Amino acid sequence: MTIPVLPLTLVSSLERCLVTSVAEARSPFTGTSQIQDWGASWWEYQIEMAVTQGAKARRLSAFFTALGGLRGRFLFPDPSIAVPLAAGNPYVTEVQAAGASTLRTAGWGLGLRAGDFFQLGGDATTRLYQLTGDVTPLGSEATLAFVPPLRASVPVGQVRQQIV
Repeated sequence: MTIPVLPLTLVSSLERCLVTSVAEARSPFTGTSQIQDWGASWWEYQIEMAVTQGAKARRLSAFFTALGGLRGRFLFPDPSIAVPLAAGNPYVTEVQAAGASTLRTAGWGLGLRAGDFFQLGGDATTRLYQLTGDVTPLGSEATLAFVPPLRASVPVGQVRQQIV
């Protein structure tokens, strides 16, 4: 099943935020607190669409109508993320389970910086991740530390779709 891509020409502004399922429980008697980390996190976007008329307005309306409400999903290539020069042809070298925040990889041509983004998966399984530390490959191998944690296990050889 192919997932539709939001037409970027109609996006006028956006905000990206990493949401985490962390809560604080504070005692009303002692004032002490406990931090509860439920282990989930995800990206949320606030997207503002350009005011459109005519054919562009009909195209945007048709795009959202075709999604069928809450059951529909679409891909969003974030235009605020700059795509760096080609960084080799990276791939996963060690199986990593859901919930992990590191990934052993190889095939790198260049290092990456904290804050760079990469994506894994395709269509409905596409996920966006952000590096939390600089990555300098040893030869072509590198371990990536990132957020949010993996939602599903990543098999050996899983090629990244795009480094953004």
